[in-house]
Amino acid sequence: MNKFILSSLVSSVMFLSSQSAMAEQDSRVETLKSYFKQCHKAQLCNGSFLVAEDGKVLYHQAMGVNHKGDTPLLTSHQFDIGSISKQFTAVAIMMLQEQGKLNFEDKVIQHIPDFPYEQITIKHLLNHTSGIADMMPYLTSLYRQGKVTASLDQNTVLDALIDQAPEAMFQPGAQWRYSNTGYVVLAILVSKISKQSYGEFLQSNIFTPLKMTQSLSRTSKTEHRLTERAYGFRQQINGTQRTFDQIPFFDIEGMGGIYSTTSDLYTWDQALHSHKLLSPKTWQAATQVTKTTDGKTKEYGFGFMLKADAFNQQKVGHSGHWRAFKSIYTRQIEDNRTIILLTNNGQDDSVDANEKAVDAILAGQTYEFIQQPISQVLYDVFKQDVSKAISAYHQLKADQAAGYDFSEGQLNDLGYVLLQEEHVQAAIAAFELNVEAFPKSPNALDSLAEALISNGQNRAATKRLKQALEIDPNFASAKQQLAKLNGSKL
Repeated sequence: MNKFILSSLVSSVMFLSSQSAMAEQDSRVETLKSYFKQCHKAQLCNGSFLVAEDGKVLYHQAMGVNHKGDTPLLTSHQFDIGSISKQFTAVAIMMLQEQGKLNFEDKVIQHIPDFPYEQITIKHLLNHTSGIADMMPYLTSLYRQGKVTASLDQNTVLDALIDQAPEAMFQPGAQWRYSNTGYVVLAILVSKISKQSYGEFLQSNIFTPLKMTQSLSRTSKTEHRLTERAYGFRQQINGTQRTFDQIPFFDIEGMGGIYSTTSDLYTWDQALHSHKLLSPKTWQAATQVTKTTDGKTKEYGFGFMLKADAFNQQKVGHSGHWRAFKSIYTRQIEDNRTIILLTNNGQDDSVDANEKAVDAILAGQTYEFIQQPISQVLYDVFKQDVSKAISAYHQLKADQAAGYDFSEGQLNDLGYVLLQEEHVQAAIAAFELNVEAFPKSPNALDSLAEALISNGQNRAATKRLKQALEIDPNFASAKQQLAKLNGSKL
């Protein structure tokens, strides 16, 4: 064959392959746009979203509102990333290990002499096998008792551990149990060993070198530096918003508390996987599954969740959930695909479903559109015409079930909103519809009873409460309501 002809054929094949790849990529980008647009239309997906592949951003968009001032969200807005912060804590520890300032097998008491658990090592804290007592209920009790009038930080947690010396949940290394307290202790170790505050260490060793200019560990002393802060809220069924942001005086770092943007987290992703922060050897150790002495394994490394997607592709990352903020950062290893989802609407539980959908879109597979909450669809209808609302519910469930969220909590939440707004008959109808849909739910029966009591229908309420207790004799709310009714006239 003539060399010129052969060369032309090869060039043509390469050009067509390139065009085909570009067309496929363009198709996926359009599908991503369509998916997130539909998700936002369903009054979900209030946040900032980034999807990348092979170092190229395919989709990066913010949508929805920033609550405070009701201003539109931008991709430059800074979100509380919740437990994704644990990655930064773990990497800080690993950087100190590479500097020769600690070893993973060091016992914590080598660095914190008063630490009440002699056998717990740094490695146990990193992979959640320490068995350390959970101090979060203690902190919650302080708030409920009105005893919190000044900043609570990680030293507050350590002091409580030392003073109370609560019994460990199990022998170190014997089991796996997710521990926020363990990561608070790791943050203290970062400070003690580096001679810097936790936030200062992250700033000087991670954020500044990587030019993550919109990231910081938030406390009441540093939050003034959040120049484009996203505020958390809960979108109510009736369309109003309720503030659901940070807890006053809650300045505990290590387990959470970092604010960042989708762009900064993408920078973080690229740095991790190009070994700018950690050596390949340390990164390999960080992304090994955890093996416990009870013979079990857990898909978790040092601050990194390890899991496979629905298409058997291995992923590394973490999720986060604090107050109204829900987030996901994952990297699919083989095809270098990165997904970063940051949201600030506490009523939006779509992040997990969004991750699965994006996985499918990137793989060129079928996916499910997000379901619109049926409570939002029926709210106005219930207020105007109960019969019409019930008919609409049954019609949509019969004809378009895949398009709506018909889970138990939907009608239950709707019923309580209607009850609070004194649409009592509509509330009772919504609760009755929920009992019809979930007849074995003690909670649905208990909620209906509460509405009946508010309407003076104590006999009917008693019947429903007894039904709830037949299903679950220990259902506390039903027992309490029934006890009150027993002292009243039916």
